Amino acid sequence: MSRERALKVVLVLVGFLFLATVYPLVQLHEEETLQMMLSIYVTLGIFLLLASRNPSANRSLIAFTAWSSFAHAAVMAVGIA
Repeated sequence: MSRERALKVVLVLVGFLFLATVYPLVQLHEEETLQMMLSIYVTLGIFLLLASRNPSANRSLIAFTAWSSFAHAAVMAVGIA
């Protein structure tokens, strides 16, 4: 499998994973901060699915997704510890 094909597969999987957060977004009615975070992930999932058509033309979106996910994980790790 070529690198571009593998990248497309990963983009589709992550896109659908982020898009799946729409269900808890609809179910939550009290936690505004969580609703905001999930709405960003749903939007990002849609754009990742669109970017999977031509990954080389959407490098900045892919880089933003990766780095923002790493930053979020780091903040959550520090917050838990």
